[in-house]
Amino acid sequence: MIHNAKQEEIIDVAWGQLYKRLEQDDLLPQQETVSYKSIFRSTPFRWAASVAILCLCAVSVWFVKQQYSSKLLVLHNESNAPTLATTLEDGSIVYLSEQSTLRYPEKFQADKRVITLRGKAYLDVSKQPERPFLIDTELAAIEVLGTYFSVEHNDPSSFLLSVRNGEVKVTLKKNKQIMYVKAGETVFLESGKLQLTKADIHQFDHCFDKIRFKDERLVDIVRIINLNSSYARLEVAPEVINRRLTITSDICNETPETMANLICLALNLHYSQQNQLIYISP
Repeated sequence: MIHNAKQEEIIDVAWGQLYKRLEQDDLLPQQETVSYKSIFRSTPFRWAASVAILCLCAVSVWFVKQQYSSKLLVLHNESNAPTLATTLEDGSIVYLSEQSTLRYPEKFQADKRVITLRGKAYLDVSKQPERPFLIDTELAAIEVLGTYFSVEHNDPSSFLLSVRNGEVKVTLKKNKQIMYVKAGETVFLESGKLQLTKADIHQFDHCFDKIRFKDERLVDIVRIINLNSSYARLEVAPEVINRRLTITSDICNETPETMANLICLALNLHYSQQNQLIYISP
């Protein structure tokens, strides 16, 4: 009984201090101070307030967890290695050249898509105007809404970006110089400033000489194959789209039939062909 009385005394002091703080901040109606105080100090109100506070804490923890639950992934391509292709959560494709590193979240934020690049990469960015695609490099910040381009940053003094389709905004970090680069144009760094010139469109072909997929989903591999095939299309049965595969191939010079055969041999699957459609299934 003495223990319970002591607890009641501590609780009374705590609720009294909380009530006083609310009263000082004018959070209680002045004309009903007495009645509100009695309700505020009543046992039922304390229980209700306690439950509300616990619920609020739980919601806050859930919100913070949701905000920071997307882990950061790192993809590194070794020296003298084929182009490493990966599909990001939004459907954008990154073709990572040798000796290059890509850092990206497992799941992008609702209002923007941010990745970090060191080295050289070709990017085919999905168009989502409400979610700008941002690339952070050591020398410049790149913003794009939806396009196909290459960006190269190999050392602290070099920067090169070429656009095949669409438009890209480049902001130099050192002096905040801004350059808008359109299809068929290249921007490069010279004497500490961005310079614009005509792009070599054929450079984009080199990244497909040999492509490596590392633990990629089958549906993403097939999508990239279809983007680079002009006469046949691969489709995957729904029950195997999430099967993962590591494979290296020259997708521009090998036929879709050859690619389908390689995939099926690696994953113990089957494919059938009707006209220009190749269907991969269990």
